[in-house]
Amino acid sequence: MSKAKQLSTLLQSMEAIDLSHTLEEDMPIYPTHSRYFHTIWDSFETGSQALLYQLIINEHCGTHIDATAHFLKEDHPEHLYMDETPVTQCFGRALTLDVSYFKDTDLVTTEIIQQWEQEHHVIEKGDIVNFRFGWDRYWEPRSVSQTYSKSWPGLSGEAAQYLVSKQIKAVGCDVLAIDSYYAVGAPAHYALLGNGINIIENLTKLEAIIGESYMIAFPLKIKQGSGSPIRAVAYK
Repeated sequence: MSKAKQLSTLLQSMEAIDLSHTLEEDMPIYPTHSRYFHTIWDSFETGSQALLYQLIINEHCGTHIDATAHFLKEDHPEHLYMDETPVTQCFGRALTLDVSYFKDTDLVTTEIIQQWEQEHHVIEKGDIVNFRFGWDRYWEPRSVSQTYSKSWPGLSGEAAQYLVSKQIKAVGCDVLAIDSYYAVGAPAHYALLGNGINIIENLTKLEAIIGESYMIAFPLKIKQGSGSPIRAVAYK
């Protein structure tokens, strides 16, 4: 049996879980970022043979991935735009830690990660590590509630450095940013991106993949992109 056939058979035997929020107007956004617009361009009612919409979207709207260029200047050795980021960064074994008991002021520490490793799986080179804060429960239209984007927990700088030592590919989370709302200087962003580790934010349904899974999160190939919306999927 070919490798392609083996892979197809294996994936068909697993459950595919969509980890992405639906892109829609009025969805939560980072306070300083531009909003998402989905505007009718042509339709059957106007005599067109097809229905067309125009998208206006920030690279960091909705479920998205940060290129290292998001925080690094061009002279940094790990600086890569989205179109330069190897696709191999965007799929692999995913380990998802449940810290949904956190308050908005809490931070993931190295000790929390190491304790989880002792009880579940050792984080290995090339893994994707997700943190389920459970913050997607607050994902609502901004006109309904802005709790999601008002404040959130995150990953501490020293814990980010620990993950750097593990040589992982990416870190994912179900909050607006991997650094807590209260973080000063974005230490987790600089530690991770500064060492070639991409960041995936605004994930959802991470409760369905607690523990070990296989994750795919492909970005758009945006020239000089600092990030990109993604359709993140995990197989469990």
